Amino acid sequence: MQLGELDKVKAAYGETVIFEDVSADIPEGAVIALVGPNGAGKTTLLEMIAGKRAPSEGGVKWFGRRPSVTYFRQEQEQAAEPEGEIGAVLEERRRWGVSEKTAYTTASGGERMKLRLSAALAENSRLVLLDEPTNHLDRESLGRLAALIREQDATFLIVSHDRHFIDRVADRVWELDHGRLTVYDGHYTDYREKKEAARAAQQKHWEQQQRKVARVEEQLEQLAQWSDKAHRESTKKGGRAMGAKEYYRMKAKKKDIQIRSKRRRLEAELEKDGVEKPDEERTVEFEVKGSRKKGKRVFELKDVSKSFGGHTLFKDVHFTVQAGERLGLVGPNGSGKSTLFRMLLGKEPFSGEIWRTDGMTIGWLSQSVLDLPLERTVEDFFHTASFDEQGKLRTDLANLGFAAKQWKLPISALSMGERLKVKLMQFILDGTDVLLLDEPTNHLDLPSREEMERTLETFPGTLLFASHDRYFMERLAGGLLIFGGETIRKVPMTLPEWERKQQESDRREMEKKSESERLRLETERQAVLGRLSLLQPGTPEYVKLDRSFIELTAQLRELGGN
Repeated sequence: MQLGELDKVKAAYGETVIFEDVSADIPEGAVIALVGPNGAGKTTLLEMIAGKRAPSEGGVKWFGRRPSVTYFRQEQEQAAEPEGEIGAVLEERRRWGVSEKTAYTTASGGERMKLRLSAALAENSRLVLLDEPTNHLDRESLGRLAALIREQDATFLIVSHDRHFIDRVADRVWELDHGRLTVYDGHYTDYREKKEAARAAQQKHWEQQQRKVARVEEQLEQLAQWSDKAHRESTKKGGRAMGAKEYYRMKAKKKDIQIRSKRRRLEAELEKDGVEKPDEERTVEFEVKGSRKKGKRVFELKDVSKSFGGHTLFKDVHFTVQAGERLGLVGPNGSGKSTLFRMLLGKEPFSGEIWRTDGMTIGWLSQSVLDLPLERTVEDFFHTASFDEQGKLRTDLANLGFAAKQWKLPISALSMGERLKVKLMQFILDGTDVLLLDEPTNHLDLPSREEMERTLETFPGTLLFASHDRYFMERLAGGLLIFGGETIRKVPMTLPEWERKQQESDRREMEKKSESERLRLETERQAVLGRLSLLQPGTPEYVKLDRSFIELTAQLRELGGN
């Protein structure tokens, strides 16, 4: 059953066309992931479906009454404190584990996202549009959101660059790229496999076509040479007989006819069966260069504690960060990951001691990327007097995915993904030694995420990052800082290694509890058996104890006892 459809939708800003001729069905109950590079128009398309923006051409058609719609917008700036949250919204907050007393202005990025999701999902609309709902969410919250989406009967259209999340929830993928929309059945991995297979087939067909075109063009060139020669012979002055001239005129005419006929056949064949050259995969090139190491230690924490009001984030923390280490910060929302970054930078008070090495430059990428001069243009922000340096800057920014028109825009007009790239450009120019990255993949499209992963793998400096992108964490973290239980522990393991250790520890704990329970049941059963031996069968007490003996025996068998 279809909820609605997109019918040849076009989005344009002035003469700039973002996308056009976009058509697709919206099935009832589907979970659709909308993917594509930054600037492809994903948010614009959501706004059109939500009725917040009118298409330049075409439209959104609904079958039956227009469905109720929830539109969860991408968080660009600090939002105002939510008001009037009662009833269903407060219940939804409790399900997310967010206290009713949590204030939006002082909440962490993950807690803010939960507050906004609580308000949006409490509406119980038939169509739910989610623009980047996974940003800032920890693994437990991502699991809850995935379960909620799978359990609800609503139709979901989700913009997300979280590959693992799309794999968990989507049953189809809409790819918006190069102004076109392509629909794929399945989740993200299915989409990538199908896209690669289709692109490989198109590339092969195009290459075969180009070889044929080259052969025909070579034949046409040969015919043209023969025709030119015949024309010259037919008009040559001298003693050539009229019969010979006529012969060459006829030969030239024949060659011209052959040329026109062969070219028409080629054009007709290309029009009927020709394929276009596949679009090049959008790539983004980052090149973050770290300077030489200036010491073995970068940070050392001794007896470090941090509290907000009466709430302790962590206390008595001890660990050292060595030069060149790559540490991933792992912990639930609100456990203090962003706070630790600010403490390392000297931007947050704390108790204890944090030692920082001298002479190292530190680059900090915050979640909101709001520490940029928003009123300045990109050109002004990266101004340099040297013409050659200006040229290199423009090339580097082009490699980061910036168009020439964006050079003149104020930073406030850039998307969050584009602002993040401005910060990366700043790190490139500074030759940063230490990078502190707080959710660095938020707002980045998939090609940019994958390129950032490849780049940071070659970064020679020290890297500390907090990320809920599992792909990113598994690829880059050589060690972990584990937040929880009012402390921070440094462990020399990758995330999969740590999880395996935790699972093994949990298994052993369960076995220990099982053995303890088995001994308790066995002791209790022996006591019951002893009391039974002193009673006369058939008496009420004997019947009651006999029933207890049977129940205890059954419980022991479930635990593997006799």
